[in-house]
Amino acid sequence: MIVPTTFESQLIASPAPTDQGRNYSSLPLDIRCPQLRPRPHKSALSVQDLRPDDISAVIGIGDSVMAGFAAKGITNGRFLSINTLNEDRGVSFAMGGDRAAITLPNIIHYYSPGLVGSSVGRHLLSICFGDQFCPYGQYRESIDVLNAAQSGARSLNLNHEIDYLLDRLEEYYRVGTLKPTDWKLLTFFIGSNDLCHACAVPTSLPIPFAVDVSAAIERISRTIRNVFIQALCLYFLTVGVMSIDQIFIATQAYPEYCQPFEGSTFVMHDHECMCAHSDANRTIMSELTPQYNAALEEIVGRYPPNDSFAVVYQPLKMDISTFPIEAIRYVYMS
Repeated sequence: MIVPTTFESQLIASPAPTDQGRNYSSLPLDIRCPQLRPRPHKSALSVQDLRPDDISAVIGIGDSVMAGFAAKGITNGRFLSINTLNEDRGVSFAMGGDRAAITLPNIIHYYSPGLVGSSVGRHLLSICFGDQFCPYGQYRESIDVLNAAQSGARSLNLNHEIDYLLDRLEEYYRVGTLKPTDWKLLTFFIGSNDLCHACAVPTSLPIPFAVDVSAAIERISRTIRNVFIQALCLYFLTVGVMSIDQIFIATQAYPEYCQPFEGSTFVMHDHECMCAHSDANRTIMSELTPQYNAALEEIVGRYPPNDSFAVVYQPLKMDISTFPIEAIRYVYMS
């Protein structure tokens, strides 16, 4: 798997701009862009008319990439430490709210100063291994906020994550932090761990994966009002499935990515993504990937937008082989 490199703001220091008396220095990220022209009405009347300044909450569902596991990479030159066992949720590309982190929520926050839901800070990793081990009680609400992702999660863990979100949203509604009619952006990023188990675990194959994802999106559509779901992919693929076999191959030319822990012969790389460790299984992964993609695109196509709900398919077609090796975090491939 891969943890996208975290970037921090490198904007040229200059006096913070103001707009109608607004102090931009209080924002987690000042992107120095003009504000949107005010609407004649307070907010979007339909999901098809959403703008960044309409979004009141960001929500995340997914696995370790969404959770930001080891997103800051090796610290102090050590492969294994308390730092590399953290989820750096505040810099998660889709849910992070740490100051100066270039993340989707921080960009939206620039236009929507009352935005809620972004994760802040870090905590010890959560662990969720499909139907084998996914205990309750791992969330840290003050850090995770509305980021329900769990490291190791597979599609059959989606209800576990939705349960957490519905509890948090109900509390926000109760205390007035949000209203059910406020607009919410939900980023849905799942499937990498299903692909990593597909050579050996039947519940991770494309058909049960599609059943789980379909049920999750249907449940969200029935329980969360005014929500726009973006189902993401990275690196060639679609709606949450990454090209794991390519990542595995890309790191083989860099042995420093595969060192044992100090004083031992244990190499974490040998225990990551069980299906990536032989040519035969990587071939299985490669052949199954289009089936995941076809199923996911079909699921999204079942939901034409209405005024209060939409789910879109977001293919980000990038070739991993063109990435600098620094874009792949040491911890995941060590």
